[in-house]
Amino acid sequence: MTEQEKIKIYNFLEYLYSYYNNTNYIHSDPIRFPHEIDGNKEFIAFTAASYAYGNMKAIQGFLYKYFKYAGSDPFTLNTMVSDNLYYRFQTKEDVAVYSSLMKKVYEEYGSIFNLFKKADALSVESIHKGIILLRSHIEKITNGLNFLLPVPGKSASKRLYMFLRWMVRKDSVDFGLWNGFNIESLYMPADTHILRMSTNLGIIGEKEKGKKAVIKVTDFFKSLNEKDPAKYDFSLTRLGIISGCQYTRNHICDGCVHKKVCIFH
Repeated sequence: MTEQEKIKIYNFLEYLYSYYNNTNYIHSDPIRFPHEIDGNKEFIAFTAASYAYGNMKAIQGFLYKYFKYAGSDPFTLNTMVSDNLYYRFQTKEDVAVYSSLMKKVYEEYGSIFNLFKKADALSVESIHKGIILLRSHIEKITNGLNFLLPVPGKSASKRLYMFLRWMVRKDSVDFGLWNGFNIESLYMPADTHILRMSTNLGIIGEKEKGKKAVIKVTDFFKSLNEKDPAKYDFSLTRLGIISGCQYTRNHICDGCVHKKVCIFH
């Protein structure tokens, strides 16, 4: 990719950021929960990100039920098993264990950030240490809990990297609650939209996935914005979710409001 092409992409990303990166568009993303629900923002964000798999309607349906039943203050969570509180791979018992875990973590450390700090996990490269310490407070890790709180390894770890973006970056969408975490080390959360765009631009191969693909994608965004590589995540995914963009030229382009400036058209 030439420097001229990179400049063109950078200008388009900045345009998308100015267009989408505001709270008018959070309804289409799990980040709406820490914005809209009163309570401990870090806990609400971690819970929303952890359960953010599947379709958006199902995610939001479960999370509204969870916060209504369990609460939004980790120090006073309802940790009882509820027959109505389960989600896909997590049984009702798994959800209750998750609530007990969060209550225990906040009572012992005061915050998830403090737990990660205790584990010396304040960069993406060392983040696995924080998850390992977190999981050590669970007596029995079931398949559902293992899926909910996986240790970062070869997988894309999209939900964890998304949560870190919310906590580390600071703008009208992201909260910036974690002072001291290395923002330059953030990985771009690789959901289907980011991967599709990256494939279409030739950043990764068609069959590439997992952590290797995430690193390649992040390196590309670092080449555009070294100090804040995850900056364009929310706005780029809104382009796909709200505008229906396939990150390539097709019939959808004809009615798109971004047609005149789009790099894919």
